[in-house]
Amino acid sequence: MPDSSDIQMAIDRLEIQNVLTRYCRAIDRLDKELLKTVYHPDATDDHGLFSGNAFEFCDMIIPLVEELLVSGSHMLFQSQIDVNGDCAAGETYFQAYQRMRGGREKITRFFGPTYAAKAEANGTIDEDQEYIAGGRYIDQFTKRDGAWRIQSRIVLNEWGRCGPIVNVTDEGAAQHTVRLGARDRTDPVYSAFAWLGGRVDA
Repeated sequence: MPDSSDIQMAIDRLEIQNVLTRYCRAIDRLDKELLKTVYHPDATDDHGLFSGNAFEFCDMIIPLVEELLVSGSHMLFQSQIDVNGDCAAGETYFQAYQRMRGGREKITRFFGPTYAAKAEANGTIDEDQEYIAGGRYIDQFTKRDGAWRIQSRIVLNEWGRCGPIVNVTDEGAAQHTVRLGARDRTDPVYSAFAWLGGRVDA
């Protein structure tokens, strides 16, 4: 039978997994308040385009995503989490789908001038673009006052692809399969969790 330390380690891993999934909800729903519950106030985040205090990352990334993206969806895959007392380390594979707003200025800001020039040449500069990337979150977690949070995060983007959106679901039954969620707390997930009587960020 597992002893108490094994049980506590399993609990810790589940709580850390909750931190990881909460990040995805926060970034996709543009919920800065929720996003800050993922990190300790003195945590660091190295996202490539930003490296520094994690709360400053939250303040930067939410308005940027709101400006440049129509929608986004972060998905998590396998995760290796090792726990040692009130410290833990994690390696989590992810994939992110992001629909970027069209237009020269926005496409240039996100993809760069070379991509923008190609988009203009093939007549897609004003169309929405999609960006799909995969990589790993390399995290260090600490537990303070009974709560696990990220202490340090490094994001490794190890592959990606991009191109203009191809809309093929505008007719027939397939058109009903695309239902975008809200990018704020009016999204159905918040009322679904509020129904439990608890906090959505618990």
